[in-house]
Formats: sequence, structure tokens, C-alpha cells
Amino acid sequence: MRQVIGGNGQDNTAAVQAWLAANKTLILRDLIILGEPEDPLSIWITNHEAPVIYSPYGQRIFQPAVVTRGGVTAKVGLDVQKLTVSWTPFNTVGTVNTTTANPAQLARQHFYDNWPVRIFRAFMPTPGDANTLGCADWFGGRVDTVDVERNKLTFNVSSFLNVVTQKLPSTVIEVTNTLAGTTAVTAPVGDPTIPIFSSVTGSTTTEVYADCTSPTAGRIYSGNLFVGGYMVFVSGPGATLAGAWSAIGGNGRYTDGDGTHHTNFVIYSPLPWPPTPGVDNFYVSMAPPINLGDEDSYGFPYVPAPQSGV
Repeated sequence: MRQVIGGNGQDNTAAVQAWLAANKTLILRDLIILGEPEDPLSIWITNHEAPVIYSPYGQRIFQPAVVTRGGVTAKVGLDVQKLTVSWTPFNTVGTVNTTTANPAQLARQHFYDNWPVRIFRAFMPTPGDANTLGCADWFGGRVDTVDVERNKLTFNVSSFLNVVTQKLPSTVIEVTNTLAGTTAVTAPVGDPTIPIFSSVTGSTTTEVYADCTSPTAGRIYSGNLFVGGYMVFVSGPGATLAGAWSAIGGNGRYTDGDGTHHTNFVIYSPLPWPPTPGVDNFYVSMAPPINLGDEDSYGFPYVPAPQSGV
């Protein structure tokens, strides 16, 4: 039997086995989290008839929904499992704000691509009580694609083990630089933190004009410093693009009609709608240094290439 964790964080596997031996019956339900648990835009749903609280992830409530999932197969080894989650969302109203837009609208914009998916199997002694006995981790993975149908979204999910099947040409990242491919955000050399920008008037869905607000207000970075990096819009009062992101194709200086200088970013993936000036803020990351000649490189110059070990 899989390990079952109670609402207090304790291992309740033996308690579940004892309950089954004594009562022969148990209410089983699925609890599903789409997105990171700490993300305010994440989706918490259940196929139970009423709201369910499972405390290890905080006091967020799993809301009842019309949702089904595919079967989960227990395997030994590193085979990548695939699973579908079909959901009929209640919200069908379209807006130009990621926090209020309906799920079908966001799915068409590929907003959910690569979102993590966690499915728990809840063992309930009484309807709605997922804390007493707890839940088992049933499946974890990431969204590959989302099929938008009439009154239904189908999330095609591959298990987290798909990372072991990813292949990377040796010419893309230096063979002696094992950390470059997995590093997090990369700040410009000399900056203590990653830059934060606030959108200004004139931005479109493919070209964003903005002013740097941190760590140096008003700074305009050298041309194309962020090529190969990315921008991510953050949450905030009135934000309409929270969670939207794109790879950066170029950056430089932009001068408006009043002679004021701003930074402009050309992005690869069009935003669902233009940023709202002064409201939509975002952070940017440089591409990670991948060669030994780059500043702040993570390379290992004295580790031989893998071919030499054959």
C-alpha cells in the first residue's frame, strides 16, 4: 500500500490499513492541484461532492468540480507515464486579465503548458474529511498540451520522470558545464538581484516598453543583453498578465515622443493582450552563462569531456 500522510503531516498508512480491516469500507476521492501550491493562480479541485480541506498544503480548499482522470499504473523502472485530466470549468466569462479570464481562454493562450499537476488519493472515514486518515501521492507530472473542447478541457500530462528522457546536444551546452542547463534566474553581472521592470505606454503583445524599477531605477541595460533570456509577469494590484511569460529576442533603448528614454523588449511569444502601463510589472533573466569564457560561468575547465572516458 502507498504511504498515506494525514492532515497533521504524520504517516497514517498503518491507521488506514487498520480502518479498512475493521470497517471494510472507505470513501475514496481525488484531490487535484494544477500549478504550484503556493501560486495564487493555481487550481485546486476535487471530484468530491463538497469542498475538501487537506492541511499539509495549507488551508487552501479543494473545490468540487466536474473532473475525471485517466488510470495510474504502478511500474518498476523509469518508464514515463502519461495521464489525462478532463475538467469542465464553471467560469466561462472572458476577460483581459489572467486572474479572472476563464480557463478555456487561458488554455488557448498556452498558459497552462508545463504547469505541474499533483493528484492525491484521499481516504475519507466520513464525507469531506481528508485530514483524519489523509491522502496518498497518486500521480505527479507536467502538462504537455491542453485540448480545448466544448465545455471541457483535457490536460495531457506526462509524469515528472520525463526529465530522464530529455536529450541535449553536446554543442548546445558545454560538456564540462553541468550546472548551466539547470540554473535558475540569472542576473546581469554586478546586479545584486534580478531586474524588475514596470510597463509603460506604447507596449504591444510582441514589443514591451518598460522602465527598470529595481535594483537601479531608470537603468537602461546595454543592447541585447537579455537575448536568450526570458521575462515573467508578476502578481500585483490590478495586474492583468500575472503568470504570462516569454523568451526575449532582443532589448535596447526606446525614446518616446517626449524624449524620455525607456527599455524595449522584443519577445518571441505574443502576450494575450498588451501590458497595462504602470500596473503590469515583470522580472527578466539573462540567458545562463554556458561557456568558460563567459563571466560568472559555471564551467569546470579541468573535468575531461565524456568522450575521453570511452
